[in-house]
Amino acid sequence: MPKVVDINLDAGEMVLTLEKEKAPWRIAYSRLDRMVKEKASVRKLLWTVHVKSIEMHFKGMDDPIVITSKSVEDYENVENRLMKVAEEYGVAIEG
Repeated sequence: MPKVVDINLDAGEMVLTLEKEKAPWRIAYSRLDRMVKEKASVRKLLWTVHVKSIEMHFKGMDDPIVITSKSVEDYENVENRLMKVAEEYGVAIEG
């Protein structure tokens, strides 16, 4: 699954920079099919870190794109904006 390292949420589309790609992807919000919110515990040496993530499934794409709180700096604002976009475009949210 491709992971997002940078995200820009514009008015009608999102611009995603993925982990192992140089050029950013422009994806219209209308292509969003569904989103899955998850919380996971990741073990780091002697302690456990809680990581939030959102899997975005798009029409016409086989693999979902994942945004994690570990890789995106302002995860809370990104999550809130994506929830508003999902509500506006009638996208199903699971989790």
